[in-house]
Amino acid sequence: MKFLYNNALCLAKDDKTIFEGIKFWIKGQGGEKIYLDTTSVSETEVLFSNKSQDITAKLGLTCDGDTASLAIDVDYSPALGDIFGQNHLDTDAAAGIDISAMPEGESYMANFMRCSYWCGTKIFGDLKEMPERTQALLARMNNGEYAYLLTTCDKYFKSNIIAGDKCGCTVYIYSRFPQSKCSECVLILGFNADPYVLPNITAEYGIKIMGKPIKIRKERRYPEVFEYLGWCSWDAFHMDVTHDDLLKKADEFKQKDIPVRWVIIDDMWAECHNNNRPTMHSREMYNFEADPQRFPNGLAAAVTDLKQDYGMKVGIWYPTTGYWNGIDPEGPIAKEHSDLLTVGLNGRLLPSPDQNKLFQYFYMFNSFFRGCGADFVKVDYQSCILDNYNRLVPIGLMANNLQTAIEATVGVCFDGNLINCMGMANENFWNRPNSIINRISGDFMPEDRKWFVQHLIQCSFNAFAQGSIYTGDWDMWWSDDAQGTKNAVLRAMSGGPVYVSDELGRSVKEKIMPIVYSDGKIIRLKESARPAPECLIEDCEHNGKIYKVFNRTENGGILAAFNIDEDENSVCGSISTKDVYGMTDCRCAVVDYFAKTVTILEKGESLDLTLKNYDDFRLYYIIELKSDITPIGVMDKYMAPATFEMIAVNKCIVVEGGEFYFTADKAPENVTTNGVEVDVISVGEKLFAVKLSKDDNNVLLEWK
Repeated sequence: MKFLYNNALCLAKDDKTIFEGIKFWIKGQGGEKIYLDTTSVSETEVLFSNKSQDITAKLGLTCDGDTASLAIDVDYSPALGDIFGQNHLDTDAAAGIDISAMPEGESYMANFMRCSYWCGTKIFGDLKEMPERTQALLARMNNGEYAYLLTTCDKYFKSNIIAGDKCGCTVYIYSRFPQSKCSECVLILGFNADPYVLPNITAEYGIKIMGKPIKIRKERRYPEVFEYLGWCSWDAFHMDVTHDDLLKKADEFKQKDIPVRWVIIDDMWAECHNNNRPTMHSREMYNFEADPQRFPNGLAAAVTDLKQDYGMKVGIWYPTTGYWNGIDPEGPIAKEHSDLLTVGLNGRLLPSPDQNKLFQYFYMFNSFFRGCGADFVKVDYQSCILDNYNRLVPIGLMANNLQTAIEATVGVCFDGNLINCMGMANENFWNRPNSIINRISGDFMPEDRKWFVQHLIQCSFNAFAQGSIYTGDWDMWWSDDAQGTKNAVLRAMSGGPVYVSDELGRSVKEKIMPIVYSDGKIIRLKESARPAPECLIEDCEHNGKIYKVFNRTENGGILAAFNIDEDENSVCGSISTKDVYGMTDCRCAVVDYFAKTVTILEKGESLDLTLKNYDDFRLYYIIELKSDITPIGVMDKYMAPATFEMIAVNKCIVVEGGEFYFTADKAPENVTTNGVEVDVISVGEKLFAVKLSKDDNNVLLEWK
């Protein structure tokens, strides 16, 4: 890639223009945009200035094949203007790169901040429809190639993308802090015929170019505790969580033999005066200790009882600010640790932005929870920086300080066992050093069919956009919700943690157990569930087509198909190997999990499908047929192809017993488990099963 100038500044790739009419502007505080003149152009660098040359800028390009970065260097030192503060760059829009036209695309997918802390997705055909605060933009070009624009948060400034005045877009840069200089990477570009590699290669290149001390997802450690089933107190008890109710819920799991292995004591266990759900976001944290009325013996007593009486790991929820509105200035935290706190322009008493003080603050919090016996924490409200630290410290510096302090202290106190929450802004994305789990869903809404559709869209696309660095947490769910089965299937496919939040007395074992083994270990897939290739850049809410989400195991593809039509009209589509990214076109078996049927597809064939409404959905396995007898897995479990490991063409190890299915034209002549012959049962056309004792683990299964 290189810069060209022919009556206007352009960016070219393979001698074809990809960005046309590039203009660079800066903005002084409270002033108007000032478009700078182009003074010098080389293939990798463009210089700009105003006429008086007291405002200068540089736009730099670095490349590695079809991946590139754009960086800016701004020196703003004009004579003082008439408006107070004009001697520094605007805190909300310091500078920008206008792109008047991009290569004509067929369709676009924008992953954007739909609020301060959650990302949403929009599919559109015209760049004028792009939402504000877009963080990642995927474009399918007319030549069949894909372009990916990924915004950044470097040392001090962050960038976002917005629609241009006509047909292009603008990359704008801001820090929420008065500054007169800016030297930052502001955009990562990637081009590839394969859209699924683009989030990975652009993230890796951004880490390298910005010198970020962070890891990509495959280098991050997934905590052992989250390999098992959990439960969260929020949707069960909300603000009224008590010591006694926690024990009652734990006892329910014990009596029903539901293998919940960990609990999150969620909002609001702490002492926050006059706290209730309608006013919770205006309340402050008074004290570290739990509310004395609901936890009369303290937080440690509740943690101890859950651990000792029920064998559960216990996690504690808390927001970065103490409570939603900060620290209570009249409480013991404020009085005893005032040196670690500061007052934001919004009036909240907050942790100091200083890195050393932030470390002390979070170590104080986390060491208290560790002293109570907790095993992990869920740290909420991470994308709060723009609101809480406005004009106190640059956004990039604050994000680095905040995320480093959280992870360093969680590393010391809990060996890195952490769930990040409400933190999808790019300042959080680019600044977490080691933790892998990040919630990618807005709050779970029980008994809401419309919510489920948006939840499905949000999580699957967010997994695409941020799965290069994080494993997504698809949030809690209810096992007795009318959407319970669909939620269970999605959690099983997600690749992330699975935890329910059923109210007291309402947990349904039959809905939960298809996700886990008898000891509570999740049959967890190692990749993230993402939109199928056909749906990645198509608007399935309005195009009359089914929406498909895929994942993979070593033994086959997993595919779930849904109706997400906005008006709940009937939708149509097809199922084939093309729906599972990375799977080659081959002769395969398509197994319908719920119908317990199999369809054999020859190479290039597909299975037609119509879904009538939101409640009509499918779970499929797509398995290549390599021999006369093909194992499917333990069909008691949603992720059946992940329940065994092949060790030879006709031999596998089954993790735990249940009904193990095969597909074949005729029944296997002989099947043995640990050398003992077992009966083969016909369960449908081309489907056969053997029953393995559910008490058996790591069974050697052979057939011929």
